[in-house]
Amino acid sequence: MMAASKSLSPQKRAPRANHSSQTVVHEDRRNGLGEYLRDPAKHPAVLDYNDDFVVIKDLYPKSTVHLLILPRDPLKQHQHMSEACYDDEFLSKLKIEASKWKTLAAKELARKLCPPTEMIPKRDWEAEIKVGIHSVPSMNHLHIHVISRDMHSSCLRQKKHYNSFTTSFFVDLQDFPLTEEEAEVRRKDWHKRDMICWRCNRNFENKFTALKQHLDKEFEEWRAELIKSVEEERVAR
Repeated sequence: MMAASKSLSPQKRAPRANHSSQTVVHEDRRNGLGEYLRDPAKHPAVLDYNDDFVVIKDLYPKSTVHLLILPRDPLKQHQHMSEACYDDEFLSKLKIEASKWKTLAAKELARKLCPPTEMIPKRDWEAEIKVGIHSVPSMNHLHIHVISRDMHSSCLRQKKHYNSFTTSFFVDLQDFPLTEEEAEVRRKDWHKRDMICWRCNRNFENKFTALKQHLDKEFEEWRAELIKSVEEERVAR
């Protein structure tokens, strides 16, 4: 699934640096997405690219499936979505790209959750995928998240990771443009809000360890619910 449109040839090993004679430059990690935009063919994390977008697997996924759509337009790269969305042509292209990758992400989620020996049940798998942008992005380059809603990942390590995807701080692509008042409400004190289970709405306040344990249980129940066979559902009725 989701192979890059151009084959990714192995990178040549770079010459070992002589650290005694070279100055080590520490780049701002907030610019980390720029490397995928400079030459997408060189990166294994790149799933696909065209003239307008690069799509990658998030290196630190917060859910079972977590992709990023990166605009290639140099101007859009450094705009916030609240500004970029007023370009009708760009927004139209982005929505088409996002729709395509939401479908592919849903297929990948189904493949990951279903046992390899069984048929994938007919479901609205896309209902389990969210597409959106953080009100205050953590990276300098504009990026759109395509993420399954389970929040089940070893990379989910802090309260802010969880709240950034499960509160109104995460803005659905379809909600743009926002008024300034709406944007302010979404970003205000988002990291201080209680952690609410995405599935059962239980309030864990600031108890992240308890939430993580609960998310493991919810993931297994959610998975079992999704992969239940059509025949089992018919009998259950």
